[in-house]
Amino acid sequence: MKSLFILLLLFTASCNKDEPVADEGISDSQTLDHGGGTSGDSSTGDPSGGTTAPQTKTQEFMNLINSHRMGMGLKALIHDEDVGIIATTHSENMATGLTPFGHTGFSARCSEARSVLGGGNLCAENVAMGQKTVQAAFTAWLNSSGHRANIEQPRATHTGFGYKQNTSGTYYWTQIFIEKN
Repeated sequence: MKSLFILLLLFTASCNKDEPVADEGISDSQTLDHGGGTSGDSSTGDPSGGTTAPQTKTQEFMNLINSHRMGMGLKALIHDEDVGIIATTHSENMATGLTPFGHTGFSARCSEARSVLGGGNLCAENVAMGQKTVQAAFTAWLNSSGHRANIEQPRATHTGFGYKQNTSGTYYWTQIFIEKN
């Protein structure tokens, strides 16, 4: 597992030389607008797994993100449980090795999230691995320009949040942002 972590760390660091990789973990962000191009960014990424994030962790995360957004004059995001399930499934897939850490299947997750919300335009995603708390994952995302851009996206209206801990104790975090029509 240590070799895999070092390999992931080196891969992520090589994807974006402008962003430092934090000691606590790694993360990656992706944005898709109107089914068009994507943009990515790399930087840094508690909880036990399950079908969805326990309500207390979800509430903690929503409090952090919406406090940050409202402090900037942005609207609070609406948490959508179904989008949270999509995010949790991606975290589970990364934690179990079904998909590699990153954005494999991003377009499909966006399509599914748009579908459950009845449509949408912008879709963005932040992923992280290694942080042990919601606060640590959120802070790592804020310390990365790509993740911060997703968090501060003024067009985003809805979000889903999920995580999973693998058998080695490493946490995988996913947040999906949607602009609902």
